[in-house]
Amino acid sequence: MFIKTESTDFGLITMTSDGDAITNLTWVEEKSTPDHSNAILDQAFAEIKEYAMGARKAFTVPVSLESCSQPLKRWLEVLRSVPYGTTVSYAELAKMAKQPKAPRSAGSACARNPIPIIYPCHRVTRSGGKLGNFGAIRNLSPKDQKNLNIKAKLIAHEHTHL
Repeated sequence: MFIKTESTDFGLITMTSDGDAITNLTWVEEKSTPDHSNAILDQAFAEIKEYAMGARKAFTVPVSLESCSQPLKRWLEVLRSVPYGTTVSYAELAKMAKQPKAPRSAGSACARNPIPIIYPCHRVTRSGGKLGNFGAIRNLSPKDQKNLNIKAKLIAHEHTHL
């Protein structure tokens, strides 16, 4: 297993890789483990830097969803289809997944997303545009203001670079 933590325009991010793909991405409040990087992690952080500069709208780094259930994988693929610079409600995401009566399932999939930004759950909000929840820093509540600030910053960043 490979791991790397880097400061980004969106906060301190830690990613893990199985050697072939990204397996997890999370924000942290402080670095807690030494880096043991590889080319995949270096590529992922380079792509996040390009995204931060507004030069990248989609990610190409390989990702692995091996730890995810089949239903979660389906939700994540739908989530990845939400266009850069836009937001959809949990209900709209459910409709996109052809499960219009499942907005709670859409929210649950966002909460269980192992690779945010690349699978852009920050683009999913409550009806009416309220932020909803965001589990960026996983040891904090998804309602914690630090997490919501990260979500708001990601949304604002994409609106700025449309």
